[in-house]
Amino acid sequence: MSQLPDPRRYGAPAVNEKLALLIDRNARGDAAARLELLAWMNQCLEEGRDREMVDALRQAASQSAYSALWDLVCRAADRSASGTNAAITVRLFALPIVLVTAARSAAVVCGALPDIDEIRTLLERHGAVGATKNFGLSNALCSAEALERLKPGDVYRWSAEWASAPREIAPHAIAASAGREQVHLRFLVGAGIAPQDAPSFLETAAHIGAWGLPLTRALVRQLAQPALDVLAMPRPPVGLLKAAHSGRCAELEVAFDLFVSNTVRTFRSIVGDPAVAISAHRVNGGGAELRVSMSSPLDDTLLEGFRWPLHPLDDLERITGTVSALLRDCRVSDVRVIGIVLPERLESGTLFLRADDVAQFAAKH
Repeated sequence: MSQLPDPRRYGAPAVNEKLALLIDRNARGDAAARLELLAWMNQCLEEGRDREMVDALRQAASQSAYSALWDLVCRAADRSASGTNAAITVRLFALPIVLVTAARSAAVVCGALPDIDEIRTLLERHGAVGATKNFGLSNALCSAEALERLKPGDVYRWSAEWASAPREIAPHAIAASAGREQVHLRFLVGAGIAPQDAPSFLETAAHIGAWGLPLTRALVRQLAQPALDVLAMPRPPVGLLKAAHSGRCAELEVAFDLFVSNTVRTFRSIVGDPAVAISAHRVNGGGAELRVSMSSPLDDTLLEGFRWPLHPLDDLERITGTVSALLRDCRVSDVRVIGIVLPERLESGTLFLRADDVAQFAAKH
């Protein structure tokens, strides 16, 4: 498969040359730079200077630099991960849940689980909780947007003042439209107190095989309603700041799987295998995305596509590998990669590439 160009832009003009140098050295594995950045971040968190940490992320010159710096931000905000002298530590987490709905008529699924005690007991019974004590879960099914609004300073303070800090995260109902399956992402947020030297819930629950299927069944049972089929796919818990991106990756993979299986089936029932184009686009407003277009030279009316928004943390090679592997599994052989970055809309005004567009851009490349 040809190399897909990265449409993302990294590295705003450096306003602090020393900080920019530390970010670059940290990305290359410099332990001294890592310690110096951690010390600076701890000071920012103590003094409520979240904005400076966000600005530092904007100065990262590459995906690897951004990812390495974000890992440090999360580590600093999570007091237990950054190291303390306390005998016990509080670990805040979110458990991503990808939900696929198939509704025979429009339906709304409540954004709160009716029996969170069942979920908590289930996790304890299947060994996911481990040595964690005072393990708690909110019954709210919250959105990725709610987690993305959290600041590193919020997590830092909540870890220190768990008993008194405000930490309500609102539930977000699920609107299921009638027709094709839809993919939704929600999170269960919680915390656990564990001895400093014992594995945390994030570690003991990392192997989903022991508790994933029982939790799936419990969630489906609690969310069930007439004329609505629900499939719940929980993922291992993640630290509160990292959870939104981790959940969105899982959501997009499931959504792409559904898109490919449904679309390929439709094409084959009408004209045969589709021609597939994989392209990278810059989006108006500064974003970027990968697109997978399916068309046929035998029927110009057939054009379907999938948009995969690219986050600064995304590993583009991993995503293109996921896309390619699924297309191979579906025995789709005509797959072409566009080797140039395209604008949000093509000259024709469309978002997705037809078969003749693929030939045109391939020739340019």
